[in-house]
Amino acid sequence: MDSLLIQLLADGRARWREGLLLREGALAEASPRTRGRHVTLLVPGESVLLARAGIPSRSSAEIARALPYALEDWLLQAPETQHFAWTRDAGQVAAAVVAQQTMEGWLAACTAAGLEPDAIVPDVLALPWRDGQWTLLLEGTRALLRSGPFDGFACARALAPALIDAAWQRCTADARPQALRVLRVDGALPALPADVEVLEEPITAGAWMQAPPLGIDLRGGRFAARHRRGGAAPWRALAAALALAVISALALAATRYLILGREQALLQASIDTLFHRVLPDQHRIVDARAQMVEALAGARRKSGGAGTLDLLAQATLPLTAVPGARLTRVVYRDGTLELGL
Repeated sequence: MDSLLIQLLADGRARWREGLLLREGALAEASPRTRGRHVTLLVPGESVLLARAGIPSRSSAEIARALPYALEDWLLQAPETQHFAWTRDAGQVAAAVVAQQTMEGWLAACTAAGLEPDAIVPDVLALPWRDGQWTLLLEGTRALLRSGPFDGFACARALAPALIDAAWQRCTADARPQALRVLRVDGALPALPADVEVLEEPITAGAWMQAPPLGIDLRGGRFAARHRRGGAAPWRALAAALALAVISALALAATRYLILGREQALLQASIDTLFHRVLPDQHRIVDARAQMVEALAGARRKSGGAGTLDLLAQATLPLTAVPGARLTRVVYRDGTLELGL
């Protein structure tokens, strides 16, 4: 699917790229371009805290519960008022934190403009970056620094020297970058750490935007996209119903199998009892029906095929083919054979 990056500017306007052309205007003007595309909304990094925490757990549920308290010292407001997105990276938890009220405002603006972003990422993470190199963007009154795959900050341009120096001092000597790539749209370079190679690169506004890593996506939890939050539900319901139907069918088949097995055992016991009652001299049952037919035929031959045995043979032969038939009474009176079944 084709993708579209839309940068939400601080004044509520938007910036997006169409081919090689960079467009800027009201957010509603970008809405028609979103149809059939995966839309990533880049939001102002000044409103998003990017931080890391060491949480010794592999459980996603435990990390989600522990993260607000692990980052509590970084927050200016109560954790309950914040929205957290996170991913695992290099043995740590890389997180993005934004006020729930701010998220609601961004989504309300998108709804009013007639678009629904698939992902929401701070614009700092759309800066180009590679291992061993930090990237600094200078544009108007803003400065954006990306110092890692999920690390960086946005600030007022006047504060950039102090914050970059603080970030530099927090790094151990082996973790500091070998170069600082400066993307300068306008203005002069600020004071930068002296012991780093500065690679200055003049660019035009918006030319720096690239697809950000989606490991951290603010569009999650209660702020998940409707098609992700509600669209998957019917499939889950259908899968659950199908699973329930399969389990029910298997349970019914197993129950039938047990019942039929029990009935088969009872029927076999009845056959054995009837066999030994009619033919007490035969102790081995190979084929009850064939053995009884043979015994009756032999008795008929011995008797010349008349009288009681003849009637018994004629009546019994058909009964041997009836499953579950059981003889309970035999009465022969005046040439009439009465059978109780």
